[in-house]
Amino acid sequence: MSLRQYRELHQFLSTYFSESEAENDLQTVQKFIDSTSAPRQQEVLHQAKLYSAEPDLSLEDLGTETNRWFGEVSEAHEWLRQIIHALESAQTGDAVIVKDSNGAELHEGDSVQVIKDLQVKGGSSDLKRGTLIKKIHLINDPDNIECRVGGSTLVLKTCFLKKV
Repeated sequence: MSLRQYRELHQFLSTYFSESEAENDLQTVQKFIDSTSAPRQQEVLHQAKLYSAEPDLSLEDLGTETNRWFGEVSEAHEWLRQIIHALESAQTGDAVIVKDSNGAELHEGDSVQVIKDLQVKGGSSDLKRGTLIKKIHLINDPDNIECRVGGSTLVLKTCFLKKV
């Protein structure tokens, strides 16, 4: 079966691997993970598993799209297994746990309250104690969150926030 029938997988392989060196494949997968949404990562992983299960895997098709040349089907399957494993590790991965000043776990979209007056760098006003901030955004940093306040996007330290 043709790789082109697996649209997301085909796009992932031809975009990320065609210009990279073979010894950097795991770093290439990490670049994809860092720059892509979780649903797209899941779809690529799903399609990679389906494609790797194909009995008539096309070495020429896979090699052309990834700029990798495999001598045997087993070599191509092993390479695909490594890519799948790297994608799976990101899915189950090391999710960062973000906690507020009281140790309560924060999640995407939570509301928090400022517990101390904060000066906003580059801004004309400060954040006053008690300010309610809705719909926070987690940024893979356990000490900071991102939020919108008064039309501006701010990054705030979690030690100055409490979950509401």
